[in-house]
Amino acid sequence: MILSKYPYVVQKEILDHMKYSELFLLSFASKNMKKLIKSSQMNRFQSVSLIKYTCDHRGEPWVHVHYGNNSERIMIIAKHKEDKYGYFQLKVSGKIIDFRSHPRKYRNIRLRSIENSYYPYSVASYPPSEKETVVQSIHNYFLGFFGNSMEYQWEAKYLSDESFYIPFIPQLQNVSFHIMIQMDQNFAYMENLDNLFSLSPVLKSIKLSTASTEPINPESKFYQAESIEIKQLFYASPVSFHHFKGRQLSITGVGIREDLIEFVNRWKSGEAFQKLEYLKFKVFMINPLHNGILNEIGAKYIDELKQPPAHTLPKV
Repeated sequence: MILSKYPYVVQKEILDHMKYSELFLLSFASKNMKKLIKSSQMNRFQSVSLIKYTCDHRGEPWVHVHYGNNSERIMIIAKHKEDKYGYFQLKVSGKIIDFRSHPRKYRNIRLRSIENSYYPYSVASYPPSEKETVVQSIHNYFLGFFGNSMEYQWEAKYLSDESFYIPFIPQLQNVSFHIMIQMDQNFAYMENLDNLFSLSPVLKSIKLSTASTEPINPESKFYQAESIEIKQLFYASPVSFHHFKGRQLSITGVGIREDLIEFVNRWKSGEAFQKLEYLKFKVFMINPLHNGILNEIGAKYIDELKQPPAHTLPKV
């Protein structure tokens, strides 16, 4: 079907019934097609609030658009492999990329289940040496399509196992990066983890579940993340409070460390941690020593149904 043969009202009706995944794939075809899609689907695209890339241990991002309370996967960026349906090429941000698109039974690997329906999606493929450039080209296309006012997120989920790897975090413009890390008790790859933070942009948020006691480098960009959530399975932790430079810190663990006293008192006095807006501690086990620590930092009981007071720094 040649869409341009039809009058505009028919073209719009056809496009109105397409999924976001189909619209984006079609918009890669030509500048005129992109212009038609943007103009005819303006109201739909105005409802899009977020473009999100989600990566797991394979480092192959799934791209979703979020609109209202809904989201839709629009493509997967994956390593090139033989496919019986074949590939077709499209130019995206000046780069020729191989695509495949066909209905196939969708296996939800994250939930380890197979959905009963067939789900059509686009796969943008890359040879290993061009992985980051393909991702950058697709992201630059979205930047040109939606502009810098759109929110863009990159979420990398890392599950530690015997074969340690560095999560894939590309260099992208106007993107907030979020990473989830699990470290077991025998974790011996702290140097690799330090390399991850040194080579990556400053992260928006980090969720760290750890049984390791190997300390994180005090100069690491880990401490520059805006939000850090830590779940520590042992009393000792690889994280030092005193190097934190972000806005939100949440720690769940087996106990309250005594260095919390100095940390909180310096924060309350305005001596340090001026950016910190939110601090949360949650313990698995109650220790009689905790009451003394809580008294030292001036902690007060607040009914969980009431709004806690906001912390204000003293004027300097």
